[in-house]
Amino acid sequence: MSARFIVDLIQNLGIAATAVGLVMGYFEYLRQGRQRRAEKYFELVRDFAKFDAILDLLRTDSPALKKLKPWQREQFLGFYEDLALLINSNLIQEHMAFYTFGYWLDVAWNSKNFWEDQKNKEDSYWFLLRQLYFRMQGQRDRYKAFVEKHDRRESYSQVKRTFRF
Repeated sequence: MSARFIVDLIQNLGIAATAVGLVMGYFEYLRQGRQRRAEKYFELVRDFAKFDAILDLLRTDSPALKKLKPWQREQFLGFYEDLALLINSNLIQEHMAFYTFGYWLDVAWNSKNFWEDQKNKEDSYWFLLRQLYFRMQGQRDRYKAFVEKHDRRESYSQVKRTFRF
């Protein structure tokens, strides 16, 4: 073998190793990004659990909602503003946020007792909250159509036969 052949072989192997390393690095980068987003999602779910008392009151639109302290209301609504920031920065996927937290935003928004004064919703302080709510409302029909299209309600015996146990 000539020296030129060996040099070319080593260069080609170096280029191939670099290309493989770059591809593997890119896939690791994507995996870590998904992992960070998943961690953030589960952190949000844990944080949302702190509002169980408010959610219990919202379930029935209890008059006790009027007695919430302003800071309690601000913490609950502030959670949704943080969620809006995470959606806008693509750190959490919109459809996951709406699926997980959208129902309670809708319930709170339409509650007669949660808002002491209807003007509160219109206050500029809640800009991100309003933006998130109306964005969610705009997507509602799209998500409803998706669910209806993919809803496969079948009896257990029919479903059981489709799986290989």
